[in-house]
Amino acid sequence: MDWNADMLLSQSHHRQDAIAPPSDHSLALPEVYLHAGQTHASPEPMILSMILGSCVGVCLFEQQMAIGGATHFMLPLWSGDGQRTSRYGDIAIAALIEQLNSLGCKTANLKAKIFGGACMFQSLREKGGDHIGSRNATIALEILSRHSIPVLANDTGGELGRKVRMWTNSGQTTVAVVGN
Repeated sequence: MDWNADMLLSQSHHRQDAIAPPSDHSLALPEVYLHAGQTHASPEPMILSMILGSCVGVCLFEQQMAIGGATHFMLPLWSGDGQRTSRYGDIAIAALIEQLNSLGCKTANLKAKIFGGACMFQSLREKGGDHIGSRNATIALEILSRHSIPVLANDTGGELGRKVRMWTNSGQTTVAVVGN
């Protein structure tokens, strides 16, 4: 299946790029759940899943090597204070690219999909409409642009969470809306 057109969204969330879910043979793959602050890349076929609200999930895939990975971060930038962790988008995306490079992937061949970045509670929206979710999505786009990694799917914003699953061997993703 083509990495460029494989995003499945729930029935309540209509998009032009929705397609059929992965074939049944992929259902037997091991699944790794990513909590906020976790990053995982694998040369072995598996499913990476995460539930996102204001957090952002970035999925990267290199088609030639059939290797993919994802990160789930909760804050846009590490300020230099405290511990340097993948809870921050700038650290998380750099760590994911590094993991994929260590597996033989070339940054120039990576493709990205971005999910999450919702504003789950209107009381957290700042004047002008800005919120942590939008800042998370913006930093992901900026970092990927700096690395010249094209973003093939961007399902961010809104007020509802998402459950995202990524198949590391195909780059295929599914998204289901969760919340209210």
